[in-house]
Amino acid sequence: MIECNCDIAFSLQNPNAVRLTFPGGYEDALYVLDERLKSKKVNQVYVKLGMPRKPRTTGDKSQNHHLNGHIQQICIETGDEFDDVKMEIKRRALKRGYPSHTDTFGNVIPESEGAASTVECGYLIEEAHDVAAFCNVKLKEI
Repeated sequence: MIECNCDIAFSLQNPNAVRLTFPGGYEDALYVLDERLKSKKVNQVYVKLGMPRKPRTTGDKSQNHHLNGHIQQICIETGDEFDDVKMEIKRRALKRGYPSHTDTFGNVIPESEGAASTVECGYLIEEAHDVAAFCNVKLKEI
């Protein structure tokens, strides 16, 4: 799977034709994808288009660290499991615009935060604050 911000150009001659220009550093990934397509004799790929997005931050003092630190604090105070609290925060963040998909059974499933943008991770952090307030947990900003 290749996920990045690309330049896009539409064709005036053929409204169904689009040219994507990938940023530098994706040559190896595109080569591997091309080889896999050839080996399977497939000439189509799955494409999802949207506005450019900035991936969430990771590492020390990042959004990811902030979110997971809040989840840990909530778990310590409530005795709930980390994955359960994280999923509840994601479910509650859907109302803010956090992305989701629907599974085969019609269940709405929040997307993994690994694919979240900075804005979407912000939704999770704000929802973690609300969940902590609901559970009467005083959060320490880490």
